[in-house]
Amino acid sequence: MGRLAFQYGTVHAFKSEDAMLLKNKFLKYHLPIKVMVPIITHQEDVSHYDYLISRDENIYLTIKRQFPNLKLLVIDDGHLLSEVQVDQLLQVAIHLNIAVICYGLRTDFRTAGFPGARRLLELAQVLIPVTTYCACGKKALFSVRKEHGKITFSGDQLLKGKDVSYEAVCPTCYYRKLIQYKKLKQSGRM
Repeated sequence: MGRLAFQYGTVHAFKSEDAMLLKNKFLKYHLPIKVMVPIITHQEDVSHYDYLISRDENIYLTIKRQFPNLKLLVIDDGHLLSEVQVDQLLQVAIHLNIAVICYGLRTDFRTAGFPGARRLLELAQVLIPVTTYCACGKKALFSVRKEHGKITFSGDQLLKGKDVSYEAVCPTCYYRKLIQYKKLKQSGRM
């Protein structure tokens, strides 16, 4: 029986690594599996993925036409899918009887939900939180963005680059860093 699952966490929760381990386990037993990822963030990094999902692609039709014998469909960075594409994944699970596992973030660096993640939280039949820890030792719930080594709480929801990094933090550290950021911004030191 196909089901839609969402395994979510913060940055550095080894979600992509789990997806690749799952792929290797399935391939070891010659079971049909595909690992897909939205093209929006992986245009230059395609070596680990079987298929790049375009922004307005109908995933249900792609699977039905190109990969009808799948047993498992793994989506990395599922939070970057559109709400309509998440609806299509549920149809893959229900009508094509294919198990679908999406890995991704629940929220961005401002604690706002990604549209795909919100829809996955609404529709997924199985929700699996992935535990990550803050530098202080508490359970991380959020992510913060660093640009050129400095924490920021402004900017586009998606930003990649060599000078951009993310850190998993607990709620206490997140709000402490947010207050520090606001004070620095108000004082004109940013």
